Amino acid sequence: MWPSNKLEPKRFEDDSLSEWTSIGQGGFGNVYKARHQKMGHYVAIKLLNDSLLQEAKFQKVFSCQNVLRIYGMYEGTPPTEQIKQKGMVMEFMKRGSIKTLCGKLSGPPPFALTCRLIQEVALGMNFLHSEGFLHRDLKPENIMLSDELHAKLADFGLCAVSISYSPNNQEETENAGTLKYMPPEAFDNLNYKPARSFDVYSFGIFLWAILSGEEPYPGKFKHFIFKSTYIAKIYKGNERSIVK
Repeated sequence: MWPSNKLEPKRFEDDSLSEWTSIGQGGFGNVYKARHQKMGHYVAIKLLNDSLLQEAKFQKVFSCQNVLRIYGMYEGTPPTEQIKQKGMVMEFMKRGSIKTLCGKLSGPPPFALTCRLIQEVALGMNFLHSEGFLHRDLKPENIMLSDELHAKLADFGLCAVSISYSPNNQEETENAGTLKYMPPEAFDNLNYKPARSFDVYSFGIFLWAILSGEEPYPGKFKHFIFKSTYIAKIYKGNERSIVK
């Protein structure tokens, strides 16, 4: 049994935050670093459109040591914005992501560290699946690192309830995810519905990326999409095999 904590998130407003700094963009929103007055440390604030606030609903349901901690919800007007915004308040990971680490090292991490990170990512994914969720955007830049270099899964902008666990037996049909980490069958049908195998495939590409310290398919991505789509059609019997 996973030790999931189902706690209601706290609400954060402008008067509790200071020292705002833009630190980039996540999958679906601007990300800021800000100092929380009472907690006495920095937090990350990811602004979201109303249509993407469901992500926060997913992430507040559980807590796991290999999933980025969510402190609560933000509602206010950041210094660089002109209108009221909503978003998530999360752990601020100053070490960045696995992609950041590979970039600094100009290659893969030391093998012992790589093995531990792989195990922690697998534990995080197993936790999500045990709770009935899919990640759908697993890649090195969405795996953050703690001060002690432990892996934490982040950026659940593409989370979806697994069809096998959803109460109404439905699943989001949005064809989304980072293309290089998507399985071939996802390119074959605009109505493709991801299953757990989607995350398993992404995890396999992640293994290659962290072990090599490189991005997959450098300079060959257009060919990869074409080939992946063609292979998927062959497996479905929609194209005649070129093998005689």
